[in-house]
Amino acid sequence: MTPYGHRWRTVTRPRILARDGHRCRRCGRATRLDVAHLDQNPANNDEGNLEALCRLHHRRHDLATWRRKCHETRAARKDAARPLLDLAGQLLDCHCNVNIH
Repeated sequence: MTPYGHRWRTVTRPRILARDGHRCRRCGRATRLDVAHLDQNPANNDEGNLEALCRLHHRRHDLATWRRKCHETRAARKDAARPLLDLAGQLLDCHCNVNIH
């Protein structure tokens, strides 16, 4: 089940927006509101983990996680596109673990 399904749209999101007065909890703006997961886990819909935020503050809140995930995805794609680097890394690891007396 997707965390943003029917229940999210019809119950959870409207309840959090109403609780927060249909305003961003950080700046008080009343336009373009999102409901943010404070722990960055979209499966955790506990009321204490949800907050109404304007788009700017939602993006700022998620920035560190977004950057990390973006870096991991880019690195994985680069590694997948260059299998020789993986092989070279394995050879270096193997060579470095050999004890020479």
